[in-house]
Amino acid sequence: MINSARLLGVFLVLAMATLALTLPSFGQGGQRESRPTNQSTNKSANPSAVSQPTPQASPDFSKNTWDLPADADNTKNPVEATEESIAKGKELFTTRKGNCIFCHGETGSGNKENLPRLRRVPADLSDYTRMPKLSDGEIFWKITKGIPGITPSREMLTEEERWHLVNFVRTLAKEKPKP
Repeated sequence: MINSARLLGVFLVLAMATLALTLPSFGQGGQRESRPTNQSTNKSANPSAVSQPTPQASPDFSKNTWDLPADADNTKNPVEATEESIAKGKELFTTRKGNCIFCHGETGSGNKENLPRLRRVPADLSDYTRMPKLSDGEIFWKITKGIPGITPSREMLTEEERWHLVNFVRTLAKEKPKP
């Protein structure tokens, strides 16, 4: 039962991704490209004159940001930050299931190797000055919802798994050594 639910979840994610990638092409409304009146319609006369479809511009996700509930910072963490919880969070963070490591790297400071494939620089989860300012609830909702086109949501994880991730992420913020 659990495997079929996961399979359905994976199928839905793939279907949504496919829809998101093909949706801009549906906006053409079946309109055909108009030709200038002086262009020949005889294809054999000039085969290089065949019009090519104009490539669609990629959507600009750079301005997208968090869409958190107004009371996100009031959401309390129901999972105690025990060694067991932190270990579960680390496993999710570093494995394909959570896949946080792809963008944030092992230490949370960013995966430099994957940076060229990302739409923008991921948040530094090891930033000792920034992370303590975020509540557990804010981190939970950021993990849950993501940023459309930038950070994938992790709603496919159970609520408890997302709280384990919060507990692990809290361990990443460390004061930087002074030079």
